[in-house]
Amino acid sequence: MAQRDIIVERRKKIVTYINEKGRADIAELALLTQSTEVTVRRDLAYLEKSESLIRIHGGAVKNERKKSIWRTSSIGSRLEKNKEQKERIAQFAVTLINDNDSLMIDGGSTTQIFASFLKDKHNLLVVTNSPGIAEILLDNDTNRVIQIGGELVRDTHQVAGPDAEAHIRRYNVDKCIISVTGADPEAGLSAAIPIEASIKRTMIEQARQSILLIDSSKFERKALCYAFDFKAFDTVVTDSNISKQTVERLRKQDVKLYIV
Repeated sequence: MAQRDIIVERRKKIVTYINEKGRADIAELALLTQSTEVTVRRDLAYLEKSESLIRIHGGAVKNERKKSIWRTSSIGSRLEKNKEQKERIAQFAVTLINDNDSLMIDGGSTTQIFASFLKDKHNLLVVTNSPGIAEILLDNDTNRVIQIGGELVRDTHQVAGPDAEAHIRRYNVDKCIISVTGADPEAGLSAAIPIEASIKRTMIEQARQSILLIDSSKFERKALCYAFDFKAFDTVVTDSNISKQTVERLRKQDVKLYIV
């Protein structure tokens, strides 16, 4: 194989790996490609110029900027993306929930996976804007489920809008479980759709405690609509692929962070 072909194949392997994992550090990519860290750094510089990925301190992340910041993906595709990380986050988050709790659960892929792990909890009262989450929770006959009414957003398969917000304001709960599209320690948390950013804020207002479930690929990203700062949350749960730099920036803000 010609030297140029070897380089092309190596760079293709790097892009494929980062697109699947969401992020990778330089040492990890050097092991993957059986090359030196110097070579990997050179490859990352080239691939960033071609917009195949985004370099960060110590590695690179998937280039989510290709997708318009006001667009979102279907719930089906998001349930499969970074599934292993989302399951770890969800399993840990369930340990923060007690029998007999009242909850608000926001529609989203990580929150839907979280709902599926609540099967061993009993006597929960759950208010949700997600038909998928409501259906999952009804499998446990000790649960009471309140499905919020309003406009059903086609892609994200959750209810939002003024009617939904008015419905949510009828209830006060112990904890709300929220997910977001983008996160930046300084700029805050964001959603792709204005009505979804608004309903998330409404849920937080109606809960004694708020818990953010966010896989590490959401960091270094911004979506169209600012939703809230990290200080809106009592607890943030993410996965171990989060960069050290991001962890440091969050801890400077006194964010109560669990990394799983």
